[in-house]
Amino acid sequence: MGGGFLKDTSEDLERAKEETKTLLRKVLTADDVVKMRYRKGELSREKASKFYGCIAVVVDGIALEALRSKEVAETIAPVLHDKIENGWGDPLPYTHILQMLGYQHQLEIKGEVQDATEIIEAFDQVKSRMDLDNIEQRKEELEEEFRGKIEQLRGKRKKNLMFG
Repeated sequence: MGGGFLKDTSEDLERAKEETKTLLRKVLTADDVVKMRYRKGELSREKASKFYGCIAVVVDGIALEALRSKEVAETIAPVLHDKIENGWGDPLPYTHILQMLGYQHQLEIKGEVQDATEIIEAFDQVKSRMDLDNIEQRKEELEEEFRGKIEQLRGKRKKNLMFG
């Protein structure tokens, strides 16, 4: 009896992985369709945003499950990679998800196994190139500078008769 249970569980796991992969592929394809329909003018910004919000929730749920299960992560990694390489939308969110899965489960991505020590090395590189102790103050200074430039442009635009 125990052997049958293990077989069923193994088959259930395989079926669940395939269903997850299929669901992710469909949702990521829907993301592309929404992007194309929005660019074509068939969807308003509001409707596209609602679609994107729903798609993000589904992708987040799948990603959370993949963070818990290496088997699920290995199953969805090629789907995410395909989206990054061939999708119509912004690849950055999917790149981040794929990297997190890679670090969590030491997955091989593009022939390279992701190692969590890379996180520390990356942080050290940022620290060596930028003063992080005063980063909030620097951001405020830059924001103030940008606000000033925006106001200058508005002033020039008002004076330019082409912009009436």
